[in-house]
Amino acid sequence: MTARLVFDLDGTLVHSAPTLAAAANALLGELGRPPLPVETCIGFVGHGAPRLVERVLEHSGGVPDGGLAPRVARFRDIYEAEPVTGTTLYPHVAEILRGFEAGGHGLAICTQKPDAPALAILRALDLMPPITGFTGGDSLDVLKPDPRMLRHAADQLPEGPVVYVGDSETDAATAVAAGVPFILYTTGYRHGPVSGMPHDAAFDDFRDLPRLVSGILEGGAKP
Repeated sequence: MTARLVFDLDGTLVHSAPTLAAAANALLGELGRPPLPVETCIGFVGHGAPRLVERVLEHSGGVPDGGLAPRVARFRDIYEAEPVTGTTLYPHVAEILRGFEAGGHGLAICTQKPDAPALAILRALDLMPPITGFTGGDSLDVLKPDPRMLRHAADQLPEGPVVYVGDSETDAATAVAAGVPFILYTTGYRHGPVSGMPHDAAFDDFRDLPRLVSGILEGGAKP
């Protein structure tokens, strides 16, 4: 059986926190504030650019006069000018995705990241193809955990059961809302214990993912 495999991006396929932190710290530098460690910024990833900027500003002294919107716009300008440098694939991602493609599975992305930098990363890291479907933070008027994002990504692929692969509480909630199986990548940017997140399977090595997908499909994946 072949499936529609939908993946989160940040913390699932790519380690992008160093690049996001560099952009956030450039914004803080313009405001005369000291930089934040990458580890701190990881805790702010997963809810979209506006929430990331809001958390960074709150952590470093509060939202300045003038409000949040101009700071979000400036962060996006900084980040979108260089979204790739410092962002790397997790081990074995490329080979596993190409194996899924060879096996007839459809592959898509469902990410909170704005469309332009997300697509730039996917293309720079030679992931499009095998990935052909894409839903980003600008694609719809909603963000995860709204299930419409996941459905929009899956609907771009040939028919088949949907399996979602992600790394965070937001991803788990999205899968629950969409009524599809969820496979958790435990090495990503989750904020709490694995035991506290609903999931059908979990892994920390991408070489284990094909076996987990096959097990879910053989057990009767939800449509």
